[in-house]
Amino acid sequence: MSEKNNIIIDLFCGAGGLSLGFEMANFKIDLAIELEENYYRAYKGNHPETLSLNKDITDLNCKDISNKYLKNKEIVGIIGGPPCIGFSTVGNRSPDDPRNMLIFYFIQWIEHFKPKFFVMENVPGILSMGNGKVVEKVFNLYKEIGYTCKMEVLLAADYGVPQLRQRVFFIGTQGNSVSSLKIQKTNENNSEEKSDLGKNALPSYLTVQDAISDILSIEPFTKKRTDDMIKKYSHQSKTRYQKYLRKSSTGLFDHFAPNHSELVMKRISHINQGNNHSSLPKEYQLKGGYPNIYGRLHLNKPADTITGNCGCVSAPGRFIHPTQNRAISIREAARLQSFPDNYRFCGSMRDKYKQVGNAVPPLMAYAVANSINQLLKI
Repeated sequence: MSEKNNIIIDLFCGAGGLSLGFEMANFKIDLAIELEENYYRAYKGNHPETLSLNKDITDLNCKDISNKYLKNKEIVGIIGGPPCIGFSTVGNRSPDDPRNMLIFYFIQWIEHFKPKFFVMENVPGILSMGNGKVVEKVFNLYKEIGYTCKMEVLLAADYGVPQLRQRVFFIGTQGNSVSSLKIQKTNENNSEEKSDLGKNALPSYLTVQDAISDILSIEPFTKKRTDDMIKKYSHQSKTRYQKYLRKSSTGLFDHFAPNHSELVMKRISHINQGNNHSSLPKEYQLKGGYPNIYGRLHLNKPADTITGNCGCVSAPGRFIHPTQNRAISIREAARLQSFPDNYRFCGSMRDKYKQVGNAVPPLMAYAVANSINQLLKI
C-alpha cells in the first residue's frame, strides 16, 4: 500500500493495541483521539508519528477536526473501541447508560468521513444488551448511512495470542464487499488431537509457557518502582513468539507487581496451577467474593482473559503467576496480550494494568487489519 491511500483514524484509541495491529498491516494512523490522560500519554509515546489528541470525542465537531487536522486527506478507514463498561457482563448493563452511547458518536464519524471501511471493537456483553436490540440498532444505523456491517466474535487464541479472550468486531464497508470478509486463523485448539493432525493443520494455541518461559524466573520490582527501572533478560528466547516480543528491546520495562501481604502470599502458595480459591485449605478459605478469584495461570494452557484488574489476585479471573506467589506483573500481562517488550505504559501501576487489560491484543488487531487489506486491496 502507498502512504497516500492507507490513512486511518483511531477513535477511543486507548494505549494503542488496535493501532499497533493496523500499523503492522501497513496502515498509517494519521489521527488518534483518547480522553484518559495516561492512556493518551502511553499512546503518544508508542506512536510518535501519529497526531494524537487528548480530547473528549463528545466535544468534537467532525468538520472542525477535518479542516484543522486532515485537510485534503482521504480517510480510508476509521477504527476504535468505544468504552464498553456499560456492556461488560460484570458492569452496569442498562441500555440507558450514557457510556453506551459513545458507540453512536463513533457512527457519526463514519457518516461524516465516509471511509472505505470501519472496525468497531467491543466486549461480548453487547450481544445480549436489550435482548439483542442494541446490536440490531447498530446494524440499522450503519445501513442508514450506506454501510453494510458484519459482526465477528473472535477468540484471540485463534490469532497467535496466548489468551482465551473473546471480543466482538463490527466491520463495515461501503457496498456489500464485507460479506465476503474472512479473518484467517493462524492457530487452533488441537492439543487433544495431535496424533491425528494432518499436514495442513494449524499450530496449537500458544500457552502461558510459550509467552513467558524465558522470563519465568525473573522476579519483578515490588517495592520501589520508577519508570526507568529495567530487568535484564536472563535467558535467550525459547519460542518464536518470545523472539517477536523481544525484538528491539534491551530488557523488561514495567516488570512491576504488587507487594502482597504475608497472608495473601501464604494463601496463594496453596493454589496449584489452573486452580483457584476453591482449592484452598479450610484455614485460608474466603468468606465471600466472586467464585473465580485467586486463580493461578497454568503454564501449559493459554491465559484466561486478561482484564484491567489483572494486577489484583482477588479480582475475577486467573491472574496469579504460574510459579511465583504473586500476581502477574504489568510486563507479563502485556506479553499475554501480545504487546512487544519495548511497548511502554504510563501512570500509576493501576493505570498501567488497565491500559494493558483494556487493550485489543495487537496480534488480534493485525489479523483483522490483514483481512481488510486482502478484501479491499487498498
